[in-house]
Amino acid sequence: MSDKLQANDCLEIYESRVRLSFFLAGGVLLTLGALFMTGACLGVLFGFLGPPQTTARQIVSPSLALLIGVVGIIMFGPITIQSAGRLFGPRRPVLFLTPDGFKDSRISSDWIPWSTILSAKDYRGKGLVLDVDPQFVSTLRTNFVGRFLGTANRLFGYRGLWIAAFPLENTSTRALLEIMRGRI
Repeated sequence: MSDKLQANDCLEIYESRVRLSFFLAGGVLLTLGALFMTGACLGVLFGFLGPPQTTARQIVSPSLALLIGVVGIIMFGPITIQSAGRLFGPRRPVLFLTPDGFKDSRISSDWIPWSTILSAKDYRGKGLVLDVDPQFVSTLRTNFVGRFLGTANRLFGYRGLWIAAFPLENTSTRALLEIMRGRI
């Protein structure tokens, strides 16, 4: 059997368990830090950790730290739970490449045909930014993560879909880019 990809092959790429483990450990630490900050601020504001705060200046600092802690819990908590589910759940491929198109299940459950991709660019060796036909993107059903990343990318001036390559198993961004450019 040849090591080269044939034109009719379907390439399935999995996430790396080691990289998911590091991602989960970081998420747990950040979530615990946010929980600790929130608890400490509540303790200071309600007088559990010393005398109650009386002046406006004494109340503002813990209130801002409390807000940062709550935002940290909202941001890191769900991501930590999602990464734990992906690490300890059944192992499934996340990126599918076929002669007709590709699907990244981390972004959308829809297949994206190669004919709708206008260009593919490497982004610092961490992933790919795909410039996709705007008419097709408007019909693409993306999940929450896909919508969030798309909005964030547009705010920073990047159009298109972001395909994160660094958490993938045994795949370099350069190799993935070559495969995709060969099929566009």
